Amino acid sequence: RARKRQTTTQAHRKRTQALTMQREEVKHKTFRKVTFFEGKKIKDILDMMTDINTFFGLTDELVTVPEKATVEEALKEMKARNVTSLPIRGEDGKINGIVSTLDIVVGVVFAPMYTRYNEEATAKLNLQDLKNITTNKAVFDSPVANLTGVHEETRTLNEFWDDDDLSLLAHRMSMGVHRALIKPRDKNDKMRIVTQSDFLNYITQRIVTDPRLAKCMAQTIGKLDLVETTDVVTVSSKDRAVLGFRKLWMGGKWFDWSLSALPVVDAKGELVGNLSGSDMRNMTKDNLDDLLLSVEDFLWKINGKSKMRTPVTVTLDTPFLEAIEKIMGNSVHRLWVTGTGKGDKNKVKGVLSLTDIIYKFSTFDLSRHPMRDITERLARGVVLSDEYAEYKAAAPPGTSTGPY
Repeated sequence: RARKRQTTTQAHRKRTQALTMQREEVKHKTFRKVTFFEGKKIKDILDMMTDINTFFGLTDELVTVPEKATVEEALKEMKARNVTSLPIRGEDGKINGIVSTLDIVVGVVFAPMYTRYNEEATAKLNLQDLKNITTNKAVFDSPVANLTGVHEETRTLNEFWDDDDLSLLAHRMSMGVHRALIKPRDKNDKMRIVTQSDFLNYITQRIVTDPRLAKCMAQTIGKLDLVETTDVVTVSSKDRAVLGFRKLWMGGKWFDWSLSALPVVDAKGELVGNLSGSDMRNMTKDNLDDLLLSVEDFLWKINGKSKMRTPVTVTLDTPFLEAIEKIMGNSVHRLWVTGTGKGDKNKVKGVLSLTDIIYKFSTFDLSRHPMRDITERLARGVVLSDEYAEYKAAAPPGTSTGPY
């Protein structure tokens, strides 16, 4: 009898476990998160890039720089290609790493390079600093491969296969990775580089055809909590350019982190310009003295204009779609967020980066969006007026939004 009761209890326990598992499976199927990149592969974004290159008469050839090329040669190539990084190709033809303008910034403005770990290096300059920097011509003649990984951005080579899920790449880029090397499964295809800008281009094209995002696109970046409003590191327009470039590296003895760009502010603390690692592309061993100019004069000189380029800005009240359109339309990597109050109108309160935008799309759950079936209902003419108003408000100009 005891054995029979034990058998009955075990059978009951198994049935209970089976029912629990069934409920969990149903719950998972019903509430499974559906992201923006559901069912997509990295090859989908590569196909989009190919279509764009074909339209402009370009090729998909991966532009690289030999590991023995000099830093100055790499900078000239970056400027000619309008890129901020280049893969390093070894003598065996393999990609050994990536060098970016931020690697070169560290190599040029910190002389010797170990001085970047001095906590005062980004706060002030002394006469010896200025002398070391303006005589640091050797770095431009050195192999560019020596600077690969100097900056934490290029310390790790992020690699993916072209048939990997696009969500994997999206997740990595949502964590701050700016670019990734994509390897082909087909031996007849070639390796490619996908950047955050390529990713945003892909997202922008799909926004038009995915009305489930309409409500999100119509909301402000402040309401979506896309911007962390905190003290922003800035550089004065009257500071020396070398000090501004040093501020891009916020290193220490036990850790390092960095910035890709700094807002340039005037004596009132108001935004007047933008200094980024890409501005280093204009440097050669013959114009090192330009780093001693003020940030304002340095930017005037490299831009060949009478004044600094006007920075692209938004406020916390800017709709998400409008912010994305500003980034795409101005070919920039970030938007400075300024205040709206009387005394804060032109003062920087935060920054909206490509990382922030990709993160939003990586975590947005389309399965819970109330407008997920609006496309079908538009065709049947049964869309509620408030739904349609949100959909139409978020759709880019020229988009067909149905009969309403």
